[in-house]
Amino acid sequence: MPIEFHITGGHAHLRRIAETTLDWSFKRLDITSNVSRTVTLTIEKLPDCHGECLPKKYSNDYNIKISSDQSIRDFVGTVIHEMIHVRQYIEGVWTHDGERECGELEMFLTDELWRSGLI
Repeated sequence: MPIEFHITGGHAHLRRIAETTLDWSFKRLDITSNVSRTVTLTIEKLPDCHGECLPKKYSNDYNIKISSDQSIRDFVGTVIHEMIHVRQYIEGVWTHDGERECGELEMFLTDELWRSGLI
């Protein structure tokens, strides 16, 4: 079943970039689910990190926050990083806190998306 995306906050150009990145990473990471899910992405200034991904307490949905005060490349990389966490939550597969996999993939995938010409 597909994942529905909701994007709030930030300027229109960041919301467009976030939407493109969410759609692309959903397909590229081969995220699959047998139940419908919603990812709500909020763009705002975050004081202590570039982004975070947390599951909602009683549903199959996820909240992602992405800091607006970073370069476009880092913004895209952070969205991909958090979508890797979504995949980890859905599949229930990760080692420790899951950061190693994210760190290994985020900029590799960011560059792949960049080369595709979608952003």
